[in-house]
Amino acid sequence: MSSILSRWFHASAIINTTLYFSGGISGQNLNQTTFLDEVLALDLSRSWTIDNPAFKSPPPRLTIPVSGHTMNVVPGTSQLVVAGGETVANLTSSPLLLFDTANINANSAHWSPIALSTNTTTNATAPTTNATAPTTTPPPFHQLYHASITTGKDGILLHGGYRSTVANGSTIPSLFTLNPRYHLAPLSTAAVSTALNSPSLARHTMTLMPDGRAIILGGIDSQGVLSNLSMAYIMDTQANSTAWKIVQLSGKPPDPRVAFSTVMVNTTTLLVYGGTNDFKQAFWVTFYLDLPSMTWSSPNAQGNIPKRWGHTATMAGSVMVVAFGLTSHQVSDNTPIVLLDTVANTWITQYDPKVMSSTAGSPNDPGSKGGGLSLGGVLGVAFLITAILVGAAFWLLIRRKKRRTRNTMARENLDQFTTSRAAVGRQQELSEQPPVSRFFGKVAEVMSLGVLTRASRESNDRPNSRRYSEFSQRSHSMPVADRIAELGYVPSTLGYPEAVVQQGMGMLPASSYIYPNQATTMLESTVLHNRAGQEGWRVKVETQVVFHDLTVAQKDALRIMQEQERHLQNQMYPKTELLQQDDDE
Repeated sequence: MSSILSRWFHASAIINTTLYFSGGISGQNLNQTTFLDEVLALDLSRSWTIDNPAFKSPPPRLTIPVSGHTMNVVPGTSQLVVAGGETVANLTSSPLLLFDTANINANSAHWSPIALSTNTTTNATAPTTNATAPTTTPPPFHQLYHASITTGKDGILLHGGYRSTVANGSTIPSLFTLNPRYHLAPLSTAAVSTALNSPSLARHTMTLMPDGRAIILGGIDSQGVLSNLSMAYIMDTQANSTAWKIVQLSGKPPDPRVAFSTVMVNTTTLLVYGGTNDFKQAFWVTFYLDLPSMTWSSPNAQGNIPKRWGHTATMAGSVMVVAFGLTSHQVSDNTPIVLLDTVANTWITQYDPKVMSSTAGSPNDPGSKGGGLSLGGVLGVAFLITAILVGAAFWLLIRRKKRRTRNTMARENLDQFTTSRAAVGRQQELSEQPPVSRFFGKVAEVMSLGVLTRASRESNDRPNSRRYSEFSQRSHSMPVADRIAELGYVPSTLGYPEAVVQQGMGMLPASSYIYPNQATTMLESTVLHNRAGQEGWRVKVETQVVFHDLTVAQKDALRIMQEQERHLQNQMYPKTELLQQDDDE
C-alpha cells in the first residue's frame, strides 16, 4: 500500500470485474499538490480487505496529468474515455483520451487523443461507422469538474462544469455528447444538448436512472451558491425533444454540497454519500432517494463510518466501493478504499467477489458497460413471478367454484331490477278474482302460508343460495312513459318500439315494456303451502325470471315506478321471494 499515492478529484469506471482509477491530485495537503497521470486497476474478482486492496499491475499512464475530469466506458466496448479536467499544461482544449482495456497487456498499449473533428480520428481503435456526422462545427471543448453518464442512444453525456479554470469560477450549462457513431468527437447538436432549462453547475452529480432519465443533484453555480438538494433537475435522455425539469423532493434532504458521489444501489433507489460545503469538513451520512416517490431517507449506517469528499463511488454488485478522497482535515485518509454494503447499510472491511455474481459490471455506475440486476432487482422479479403464480392459482380456484357468467353478474349487481313476468301474470289472475277470494288469500299470506318450503328444506344442501329479487305488481304505465319523455329520453331507448311504449299496457310492471338489452332467463320452481306442512292449499308455481342489464333510461323508468308505488297506500301488493342457486360450472 505504500506505493499507492493518495489522491482526490480523480475519476473511476468499472469494466467487468476491474475497477479503474485515473488522474487526480495528490499531496500532503491542499497547499502542496501534484497532478497525476497514474492509472490504477482494482481486482474485483477475488477477496481482499480494505487494509490490503487487490490492485493489479498498473495500466499505461495518461498522456497528460489531469484532475477534475470524468472517465466512462464506451457503450458496448471495453474502451475507456477520459474527458475534460484541469491540467498544468496550457492547452487550447480540455483533454480527450481513449484506451482499449482489451489491449492492456500489449507492449504498444497506450492512451490516444480523440480528435475534435467529426470526420476524422487520430486513433485506429476508435469506433467507426458509416454514420454521417453533423455538419455543425462544435464549439471549443472546455469542461472541468463536470458530471457525466453513459447512454445507449447518444453515448457519453458531459454536463456543466467550469468554463475554463476553477479560479475563474464561471460555470456553464452546456451538455456535450461523445457518440461512437461520430468518432467520439464532442458535439452539442443532439436533443439532449439542446434541451431547455439546463442548469449551470459545477462539482455536481448526474446519474442515469433505469427508465432513461438523467437526474442532477447538488453542485455550485457561478455566484458560489450551493444547489439545494430538496430539488433535482431531471431530463429524459431518450426523447427526441426534451427539457430539464425541476422536481421537488420530499423528506429531509441532505445538506447542500459539492464534491460528493451518487450511485444507483438498485432499480428504484439512489444513494448520496460524502461531499463538503466549505472544502474543509466532510459529510458522512448516507442518504437514500426513493425514485418512485422522490423521497429522501437517511437510516443510520452501521460499522466504522468514513468521511470523504473529492472521492469516487462505484457500485460492485450490492457493495459501494468508495475510493480515495479527503477527510475533514483536508488530508487524505490512511485507508484509501472503503466499502458500504448497501443492502444492510453497513460499512464493511472485507470484499467478497460473490457480490458481483448478479452483475457483470454495475449497471448503476455511469461508466459501466455490464448489465444484470442488483439484489433488490432479483428479489423484485422473484416476488412478481410468485405473485403472478399465486394470483393465477387463486383465479382458477374461484372460477372452479363459481363461474361468473353474465347472468350471475346481472343477479349480483341489478337484483332490485329483476322481474318475473310469469309472476306478474299470476298477480293479474289474482286481481281478477272476487273480493272474497282475494281477502282470504291475503289472510293466508299474512299468516305466512306463502313460504318457499322447498328452499327451506334444501337450505343445508344449497349453502350458496341467496335472495335475488323482490317483485310486486305495478300499475299505471302510461304516466311512466310520459314522465320518461319529460326527462328527455326518446321512447325507443327503452327497448320496445315507440308505439308500444306510448300505448302502455295498463296493469303490467315497468319491465314488461322496458325490454332488456341482452336478456337471459331462468326457470324456477316454488311450492306455496302452509307453515306446518299440513295437507291443504298447495300451489306449485314455475316462473320464468328475466335477468338483464338496464340502460340509464330503463333505470329511470323503474325508479319512477317505485316512486308511484309509495303513493298507492290503498292497494295491497303480495310479495314473493325467489331463490336461485348459483351457476354450476
